Amino acid sequence: MSRAVIIDDEKHLREMIRNMLSDSFPDLEIIGEADSVKDGVKTIDDLKPDIVFLDIEIKGGEGFDILKEVKYKGFKVIFITAFNEFAIKAIKFSAIDYILKPIDEDEFLKAVKKALAEIEKPMLQKQIENFFDNYHNLQNKKLVIRTAEDIHIVNVNDIIRCESDNSYTSVFVEGGEKIVVSKSIKEYTELLNDYGFIRPHQSHLVNLNYVKRLDKSDGGFLIMKDGKEIPVSTRRKQNLLQILNDL
Repeated sequence: MSRAVIIDDEKHLREMIRNMLSDSFPDLEIIGEADSVKDGVKTIDDLKPDIVFLDIEIKGGEGFDILKEVKYKGFKVIFITAFNEFAIKAIKFSAIDYILKPIDEDEFLKAVKKALAEIEKPMLQKQIENFFDNYHNLQNKKLVIRTAEDIHIVNVNDIIRCESDNSYTSVFVEGGEKIVVSKSIKEYTELLNDYGFIRPHQSHLVNLNYVKRLDKSDGGFLIMKDGKEIPVSTRRKQNLLQILNDL
């Protein structure tokens, strides 16, 4: 039986989470609750849960402070948060699961199911470190890419391009590495569009730092520094030209 703790300073939310888990995951035992940073750290270190449901805004600081202070790290974490664009982006960069308030039951149950399926692969300390790097640092972002076999931590500036193949995306990294992940290119577009990446075609996302030139023949192609030709769709061409003119 897997074990979980709930850390949130709103009593009704703790009760709501407990009830949803009891109804849908009878084999997941709730072994403790806490409503502050201090109590949260003690609860995790004393009880050593498999999953922690962690509110970001909590008495005594932030849920992030708990991650910094706990000695026991062998758990999956699911953040629970009101909308905070900057925090959510850092969470996504680090491939950590989160649920927005007000809690949508379907999304909540999906996140729990995913965490339980990965219970034998607890959240790595590197993911926690990467989160704090991204949360406090606007430059030199690092992206966590999780595949079925590995967790890759990649400097955003080293990503050359991403290419879609249905529900899979291939991420091409400086040095020749190719990482295939079961996420849509749309997700990477949302993460990377503030860091010099453009989407010239529905199947391609490219880092402008690796673009050599635009070939306007045959509808248009971006020529990458490694010689790869990336097609430019007709409906995206004008926007691409504007971006390139503004560089």
